[in-house]
Amino acid sequence: MNIVRYLFLILLITIYSCQKSDPIEKQGDPKLSIKVMPVQRMDLVDTVKIYGRVKLRQEAFVASQFDGRLTEFTLLMGDAVKVDQQIGTVIPPDREALLQILDNVDASMQPLIKQQIKSIPLFCPINGVVLEVLHHTGDVIQKSEPIVHIGDLSRLDVHGDLPVKFLPLISGLKTINVSFVNYPHQPMILPIETISGNVDENKQTVAVRLGLANTSGNFKPGMLVQLTLPGKSHAGALTIPRAALLDEEGIYSAFVLKKNKVEKRLIKIGIMQDEYLEVISGLQAGEQVATEKAYSLIDGMEVTVK
Repeated sequence: MNIVRYLFLILLITIYSCQKSDPIEKQGDPKLSIKVMPVQRMDLVDTVKIYGRVKLRQEAFVASQFDGRLTEFTLLMGDAVKVDQQIGTVIPPDREALLQILDNVDASMQPLIKQQIKSIPLFCPINGVVLEVLHHTGDVIQKSEPIVHIGDLSRLDVHGDLPVKFLPLISGLKTINVSFVNYPHQPMILPIETISGNVDENKQTVAVRLGLANTSGNFKPGMLVQLTLPGKSHAGALTIPRAALLDEEGIYSAFVLKKNKVEKRLIKIGIMQDEYLEVISGLQAGEQVATEKAYSLIDGMEVTVK
């Protein structure tokens, strides 16, 4: 029996050995395929971009000058209001107490009692739109407590904080290019209304305010915008595509194609735009730089060009 098992094991080993294929020769790692573009000269304009917000130019929080109960107030968010429009009434506590006992007073005395303490009408101070309703009819309110927030949406402002080091760029300017972030609207050229005379000591910035006409009602307070200021112009600057730049904690480099290999080259940069940047040193005109998979490359790596 042991002999049978032994012969069966030999048979299995023989079958396995016959079925095993010859080892496949190890293939070399495939070369990384990249795109390249030449280092070339072009005119670049240095620009400074800061962010800002759309804000109300004119707004008002309507409040009562007296304690009391709010009545005849029917405004809702989005309602249009006009200056001097009566929007509600405040009944002082004393008048409310008198009104509660009025039915028990002789009819001849009622007109006299009503004249003792009068209700206080609430008027809208500006033309605008209701932005927020803070109280409703029947609420008891305190003196100076806001009841409704009203804003004029026909004329807005754009506010931005300009670093003081860029103040020379804005000197003499009358307009600034503005584009909207996350809002599908064409960039606009807006007039400069004011430049603050005070510097924010913590941020070292100066407040800039631009006028924004809003007759169509397309813009709303709180929208994020980008302000673009023109800077110096460099004619015939040596440039590479932005995609070719490697930024490793402030150390800039690019990969240059040398025959079928890439060489990592440290560079010094100047003007940086969205698509191109100026190279001050480290590259020569006509050299080919990798514009794809730059962070996957290693100095001396063999590549193929698409």
